[in-house]
Amino acid sequence: MASEQPGAPEPGARHRSTTAGSDAAHAPRPASGALTRTGGFLCGFTHTLQPYIGCSFGCAYCYVQGLQVHRFHQPPLEWGAYAHPRTGIADKLRRELLRLQKKGALGGCSIFMSSATDPYQPAERTWRLSRACLEVLGATPPGLVVVQTRSPLVRDDFALLHALGAHAWLSVTLETDDEAVRRALTPRCPSLAQRVTLIEQAQDAGLNVQIAVSPCLPLRDVEGFGAQLLKLAGARGRVVVDSYVAGDGQGGRRTAATATPALHAAHAWADWRDQQQPHALHAWLQQRMGDRVGWSQAGFAVLPALLAAEAQAAGERR
Repeated sequence: MASEQPGAPEPGARHRSTTAGSDAAHAPRPASGALTRTGGFLCGFTHTLQPYIGCSFGCAYCYVQGLQVHRFHQPPLEWGAYAHPRTGIADKLRRELLRLQKKGALGGCSIFMSSATDPYQPAERTWRLSRACLEVLGATPPGLVVVQTRSPLVRDDFALLHALGAHAWLSVTLETDDEAVRRALTPRCPSLAQRVTLIEQAQDAGLNVQIAVSPCLPLRDVEGFGAQLLKLAGARGRVVVDSYVAGDGQGGRRTAATATPALHAAHAWADWRDQQQPHALHAWLQQRMGDRVGWSQAGFAVLPALLAAEAQAAGERR
């Protein structure tokens, strides 16, 4: 999924060191704040929340490689080689939410957690920063929080998400139906089978679930994958389909600067700019799910738009 932040890839960034010690790669960094005003791709949301700097999953296609947070990371490290816990972020979040509450703005606050990291890094087992943030959000709930992850570690916090009720959605990334593709483009990430199980368990736990095919990677069977997503979404879930070109925030220019084009060529997959499969998947799902399936930026913006519509309706009833 694309970012709301500008930034071009740093020349030579792929030659960064991968050998720095774990202290440099995983040292905690105190959070100066918690919520960041958002716009651009995530224009429907009011804020983002990033419990970590960097991401150990290091997906080949990730647009964050082109942002300043990575380009100017010290020491210079490959994308995926570091993930810094932002210590103190829950305390910062508590203060910021209380300020919004005093201003009467909390109900209209929609938070995307997270746009430049995965909030359920392997480091979350130790630091539990995302858990701490969810505890704060539960005590002072905003209008909406969307937790975007590909990690089964979020299961540990199902109870916190459930307690937030209609205020919370769990959005799980599931980009392909081909495990070989997953291994080639996202080798450090949880397997597809683990994520399918996670979605099933989230549905069983009564959570609001969105499946993010973002970006849509090469597929073995568009209709077969569509049928799987349809079943996983159930009667209430949502699906958002995205592509490299539509979703990297710069019409594919950010993706072009990553290893993605070379990996597509090496595996003889379709050209990375070809959007035929993502569009075909979206169309197949739309015929069966209607407005519960969305495309790219507009698809991600549906949940905050629903919040805004509900707030407007409530105001008219007063």
